Amino acid sequence: MSFESDQYTHIMEQLKEAELGDLASQLDQEVRQGRAVSEEKLKQEQASQYAARASRLAERKLPRLEESDVAVIPYTDDENIELIRAALLTLAETMYASRKAALDVAEAHGMELTIEFGDPELETPSSIELDEETGRARVTLELVRELLSEGIDARAEANR
Repeated sequence: MSFESDQYTHIMEQLKEAELGDLASQLDQEVRQGRAVSEEKLKQEQASQYAARASRLAERKLPRLEESDVAVIPYTDDENIELIRAALLTLAETMYASRKAALDVAEAHGMELTIEFGDPELETPSSIELDEETGRARVTLELVRELLSEGIDARAEANR
């Protein structure tokens, strides 16, 4: 097992512990499915896989691969880590942007900055303070960016 593979497993476990199991499951499913590439790109990037595919087709007397055909290949360890990085960054950016947009609209229209959830006649509603929630989301986004840039720096040093 490679360093990147160990790192992927470790990160996935941390996501599950941090109650991001749904995200971890989606990423795992994506990794298992692999990525689609054109046969032309496969020929350029992965000559050995291309040759193996071509020989399997020839053995079965099937038509040879065409440039417009699509192949599914596994993600590399680096691509697995990049999938996680991109997903976490997108999640943090979306989390902040959605809260910031809601806060901006509420402030622009003089609306209440407390959002309540639930039916007050049936239960005690839960609530969030939009300005506090937006601040937490901004801090989270900054933290995610910092952690991801540290991870990139550490990987670059490890590969030297």
